[in-house]
This record gives sequence, C-alpha cells and structure tokens, in this order.
Amino acid sequence: MGLATERVRPRDLFYGPDKLRALWRVLLFLVLAALVAALLGALSSLVLPEDFGGIWAVVVPHGLLGVGLVVASYVMMRTVERRRFAALGFLSGKEGWVEWWKGAAIGGGFIAVLVVAQTVLGWLRPTPDAGTLLGWLGYVVGLGLGLTIAAAAEELLLRGYPFQVLVEGLGAAPAVVLTSGLFAVIHLDNPEVSWIALVNIGLAGVLFAVAYLRTRSLWVPIAMHWAWNFVMAAFFDLPVSGIVFDVPGYDTVVLGPDLMTGGAFGPEGGLMTTLFVLLLIFWMLQTRHLSESPAMAELRPLVDSRDSVRQRPLSH
Repeated sequence: MGLATERVRPRDLFYGPDKLRALWRVLLFLVLAALVAALLGALSSLVLPEDFGGIWAVVVPHGLLGVGLVVASYVMMRTVERRRFAALGFLSGKEGWVEWWKGAAIGGGFIAVLVVAQTVLGWLRPTPDAGTLLGWLGYVVGLGLGLTIAAAAEELLLRGYPFQVLVEGLGAAPAVVLTSGLFAVIHLDNPEVSWIALVNIGLAGVLFAVAYLRTRSLWVPIAMHWAWNFVMAAFFDLPVSGIVFDVPGYDTVVLGPDLMTGGAFGPEGGLMTTLFVLLLIFWMLQTRHLSESPAMAELRPLVDSRDSVRQRPLSH
C-alpha cells in the first residue's frame, strides 16, 4: 500500500464514477429548482401584474429563482449529501457577518477604484440631476434589496450546490470554466452587450469562484457580487451589465472611449475592467487574507480543502 499517481483512461474524463455522480446530482438539483420556481411563478402570476418595470423586473424573476434554488439546495444537502444546509457556505452569526463584509469590501472597493481611476483620467464626469436626498435614500434602499436578491440567486446557481458538486467530481479548474462560461452566457441578451462585456462577465465568474474556493463561504462571493453592482448603480449611477437604474440626484456622463469605459453597457464592458479583474484574481489567489475559517471547516463543506491536489492510495 502506498501513494501513487492514478492512471486515468480517456473515457474516465467523461464517464468516470465521480463524473457520473456529479452529473446526476446537478441534474436532479436543477430539476427540483426549476419545478419549485415554476410553481411559484404560476402562483405569483395570479396576483402580480403582467408588466412591471424598474427594480421589480430584477426582484421578481430572481426572487422566484432564488426560492427554487434554496429549496433544491436544502433538499439535496439534507437527503443526498447528509449535511447541513449551512455547509454550502452559510455561516451564521458573527462569523457569517464577517464573511459578508469581507466580500462587500472587496467587490465594492474594486468598483470604487475602477470608477475613480476613470474619473481621474477624464473618462467619467459626475453631473447634477433631478431628485432629492430623501428620494435617493428611498431609491437605493429598494435597489439594494433587489440587487441582493439577484446576486444571491445567481451565486446559488453558479457557485452554490452545482458548482461545488462539479468541483468534487471534475476538479476545480473545469468547474470554474464551466460555471464562469455559463455566467457570461446568461447575460447574452442584456442591452448593449459586446464581446468584451461577455469576457469580463466570465472573468467576474472566475473571480467569484476563486472567492468561494479560498474561503468555502458563499457569503463572500454573494457579497462581492452585490457590492459590485450596488456601488456601481447607487453611488456612481452607472449601468449594471447594460441595465440603467437612473438614481435620483446625480448622473455620470461617459466621456472616454467605449473600448475602455464600456460605454452604454457600463464599466463591465471596457478593457480597463478586464485588466483590473485579472489583477484582482491574481491578488485573491496569492493573498493570505482569504482562507477557510475554522467555523466553516467544522460544517464539512462539499469542497474539501484538499480537493485541488488529490492523491489516492493504490494497492500493489
């Protein structure tokens, strides 16, 4: 008995036992989530108007999806995985808040640095707009809630149970590539989307995946995702992935080249964001300030800290 490198046959890359187990678990999860979301959608159509805009266009579909994902995650974790729901990455109490604010600081700080840099370069210019402080406060509270629901739903889908099962079955790199590619694909129909925007959204998916893998906490990527969007919309009044929210009181005029600023799509559509995201990914891979907490380790996450370097004992 000793440690050796396991020989992998080409067919095992697609049909190995780990891959098959990951596949059926992900498919079952998606079916459960879709069924719950569809049932809730049918019920909500009885009381909600057919056409709604503004922040409700974000809250309603993401809220229905989010509930479906939570229910499916709970069922899979309790019945198939035999673990607590919190093991997905949801620490409670003080530890959970620490993870949340850590992610929010990274995501919000990233956008703030990016926008300030473009403003200093003369590419962006804040200007007054109609509205009052009270109007701004009321708007951003609703905006913050809507963007929280949207970020949580997308992260549950793309960095939650399916991602963690794929990491367990395929390895971290394939799981990151698959889910980050899907993250870009679901934004294909966004207004003013471009190929640079899709590349940047895919890179953002890599960023959020790295945040989870470094901490095993879903609070971190959810908060990063939320703060990224919230700071961009609420504090700088810039489009979020092509969606304009028009915060009262002020506006930001884009003066710089669309290739760098993203133009009507917002900062996520520019090459400057590409550079900044790559730098942030590199930092997150290297920093000692992101790691799995003892409290998170006690929950026994699906993604073990040793999964990236697997060595199995083989009999001789």
